[in-house]
Amino acid sequence: MRSFLAAVSLITCLPLGRFLPTEKELQRCSNYFPIVGMLAGALIYFPALWAAKYFGAAGAVLIILMMEGISKGFHLDGLADTADGFLSSRTRERKLEIMHDSHIGTMGVAAIVLVLLAKYSCLSAMSPQTAAMTAALSVFAGRFALTFYVLISRYARESGLGKILYTRRPYIGTLIGLLISIAASDSFFGNSFFILPTLLFIIFWNWICICHIRGATGDTIGACEQLTEMLVCFQIFFLML
Repeated sequence: MRSFLAAVSLITCLPLGRFLPTEKELQRCSNYFPIVGMLAGALIYFPALWAAKYFGAAGAVLIILMMEGISKGFHLDGLADTADGFLSSRTRERKLEIMHDSHIGTMGVAAIVLVLLAKYSCLSAMSPQTAAMTAALSVFAGRFALTFYVLISRYARESGLGKILYTRRPYIGTLIGLLISIAASDSFFGNSFFILPTLLFIIFWNWICICHIRGATGDTIGACEQLTEMLVCFQIFFLML
């Protein structure tokens, strides 16, 4: 239970009182990311449905605020730092330095704007029920992506906040995420292949990170979550055409 709470505290902003996870609990918490994602998606489903139903296209803005607000935009920061580093055309060492810098550059701002606009363009064109379902599935898929990415990648730095997640490989968490994904795919789309593009994208993202910095960092983990959410929005948008 404490490892589950550690996962909640790490990837959401849900209040847990004075709970402080230990290092051992943080090492195991990535196994629980898909479950946290499923619960977070369920938490925002009905508010997202009401927002889309009563505010129309403007409701998509509220839905995106819910999707990002549940983690206080934590993963958007990783997306911005990754964009600043990867698109800088510098050496590996310099890219890691840029990503470690707390300031956000032009590429980082552009990445955040484009990803949020992509989500908005998809959600605003959907019916209220579809938009709410998309938001919930995106939030889940993004958290499952964290687990699968940690499983297949290796940490690029000698030290860092994200390194603790690589002490134990989340095999069980990946299996749990796959089972939830298959069940959700069968329930909403009538097949078990909806998750396949997401898995292929994460593998591709890992290859991109290896090419740039020879592995993963906390920033690329956050970027993976954001890009996966965007991918799911696009998938459902095209399926509903």
